[in-house]
This record gives sequence, C-alpha cells and structure tokens, in this order.
Amino acid sequence: MRRVLALAAGVALAAGLFLSPAADATVRLLTTVKSPEQRSVRVLNYESPGHREDPVRLYKQAIAGTPDGVTNLYLMGSSELGAPVEQNPGVWLPKNSSDFDLYQSGRGFQQSLYHAIELAAVAPNLTNNKVALLVSPQWFSQGGIKAGAFESVFSYAAWNAMLANPHLSASTRQRLIARVGELMPQVCSVGASCATTALGTVQEVINLPYAAFAERVDELRATYHGTDYRKAVAYTGAWQPGKQAMATVDWVSEQAKASATGKSRISDPYGLDDSYYAKRILPYLPKLKGHESAVTYTSSSEYGDLQLFLDVAHDLGIDVMLVSLPVNGLWSDYTGLPRAERDGFAAKIRSIASANNARLTDLTVNSYEPYYFYDTIHLGWRGWLDVTRACWDFARS
Repeated sequence: MRRVLALAAGVALAAGLFLSPAADATVRLLTTVKSPEQRSVRVLNYESPGHREDPVRLYKQAIAGTPDGVTNLYLMGSSELGAPVEQNPGVWLPKNSSDFDLYQSGRGFQQSLYHAIELAAVAPNLTNNKVALLVSPQWFSQGGIKAGAFESVFSYAAWNAMLANPHLSASTRQRLIARVGELMPQVCSVGASCATTALGTVQEVINLPYAAFAERVDELRATYHGTDYRKAVAYTGAWQPGKQAMATVDWVSEQAKASATGKSRISDPYGLDDSYYAKRILPYLPKLKGHESAVTYTSSSEYGDLQLFLDVAHDLGIDVMLVSLPVNGLWSDYTGLPRAERDGFAAKIRSIASANNARLTDLTVNSYEPYYFYDTIHLGWRGWLDVTRACWDFARS
C-alpha cells in the first residue's frame, strides 16, 4: 500500500512540475545561449518575423523599447514578409525612418485563421488599436488552409492568450474555437469546447487528461523551438533611429530608386528577380506553362476565416486595414491563372472590406507594374514601398 501511495505521490509531483511554469523556465534555461550578442531592441520589430511562438511577450518587449514619438503599427501577413529586397520594411524602415516601425508577424501558412487568434491575443497591448493584414490571393485556394499547414504554424501561447481575453464575445470565441477544432481536434477540451452535442461534451471530458498532456507537450516544444530563446542574441541595445521622419520622405524619389534597383535585377520576360528565375523557374519553365488554368480564388473557406478575423477586430474595437495583394500578371498569364479568378478575388476583398467598415489598400491594380514583384507571388522593390506608405498613412490617421 505504501508503495502504491508513494508511486501515486510521485506521479502527482511529476505531473505538477510538468504543468507548472518551472517546466517552461527549465526549457528556456537549456536553450538560451550564454553571453548573447547585444542587439538593438528595434530589431525585434523585424527579426525572425515568422517564428513568433509567443507573440504577446515579444511584442510587449519590442514596444517597451520604443522611444516616445515613435509610432508602431502591427502588420500581419505570411511568407511575403521574408522577401529579400531593400524596400522590405524590415530593411527600409530602420535605415530611413526615425519615427515609425512596423511590427511584422507572419510566415507561410499563417493566414486569416491564425491571425484571428493572434489578434485576440495581442489586442490588449496594441499601442493604437490598429492592425494591418496583408491578404494574399494564394490563401484563397478552393480547400482553404489545410490541417497540417495550420498545425505547423499554430501557437499555444497565442491560443491561451486568446482564450483569456475577456473582451472577445462569446459568439466569436466559440466560432473561433470550433473552426480551429476542425483542423486541430486536440485543442478541444472542457476549457475550449468544440462540442455541439451532449455526447461531444462527454467525449471531451473523457479525453481531457490526454488533451491536456498533448497540449502541454506542444507548448514546451514551441518554447524549445522559439528562435529568440535559442539564438545568441539579447535585444537590450538602444533603439536606433533612421535618417528622417516619415513626413519628410520623398516617395517619388524612393520609387525611382526602387525602379532602378529592380531594373538592375530583372532581365527575364516575367518580371522576376534574375537569381530566383535562374534557380527556381528556368529549369522547369516548360512544365509550368498553363499549370494554374484550373486554380480558383473565388470559392474558399478562407473567406470565412477572414470574416472571423474581422469579427475579432470588431469585438475588440480594433481598426483594420486590409492590404489586398496582386498576382504577378505576366507570370499568371504564362501559367494560365484565369482572369476571372484574379478579378473575382479582388472584388470579394473589396466587398468584405466595405461590409466590415475596414480600410482597404487595393494593390491588385498593379499586377503588371514593372519591378513590383520579386518572384512569382511576392512583392518586390516598388510593391513594398506602396505597402509601407499605406501603413504609415493608416497608422497616423
């Protein structure tokens, strides 16, 4: 009997430690590099934007180091945030702006649904109750976000902060939980019930120990893989200003510089960066002709996810700017992407923005503009300048 009691006590103790903050602290201790490199806290707005497993903590740390008089706008998107061009705001703003930053958050497969969770998580800390979302046509494939893709970018830290937000309406919260539960059934629990029937509720109660264990494992795994814990960097250096205030930027001159750079980097007939074209396109060019002829962007569950994002913003009193991104027209003509789908996507985003009283920056009219793209889908030199200027106008309005 004593052995049984001792075993039970040991299991209870181990479970308590596993679930306690001590486990998080241990993982951070094991993965933190000693004597880290000191780096400007401003870098937190832009460094590793695709790996914000703990967005609330990192955003609070970033804005805590921002001097008075500097505006910071939260910008959400996906893989385009990593475009390697000089006009990407992660490069351009620190060099040029003395009074504006974009807190960039997003990587591939972080789409409307993930950003709806993230928005509810960070909303209490937003400095100006505003957020901008880059809306990519590629999100709106017929099947919407796939379960595996969504799970690969899911953040338990953001999820738990969303659940803890008391200002999210019960209706929006439940629809968000149910939608995530479709893709990740393991999040369904008594604390975040996805059930619509009494039997479903009973099943969630029965599965609660396993679900809690699985969720905790995923939380600690996310902590372990969080780049800010593992990189030899400490964001403690002073915020470094750029050379000018945003109000004094000569946008005509900046666009001329962007065009000159783009011209020096593009010689193919599709408006793609030469190095990208040579490595990623030219060897496969014949096979790619017409391969998007059956693609649709006008019928997708992503539209429902985007509406969820806007409903979260409405509940929390946050002003939204949607930036509707274009497709590369020259490349899309080659791959056969139907004009009706391109135009239909643009029209649907315009309608959604209007119905939700969201600000819209519609860049879809620039599909054929020179030097607007870096590759087949991501913005380049001129495109990124338009995004930065729109974000600045929105932030100061």
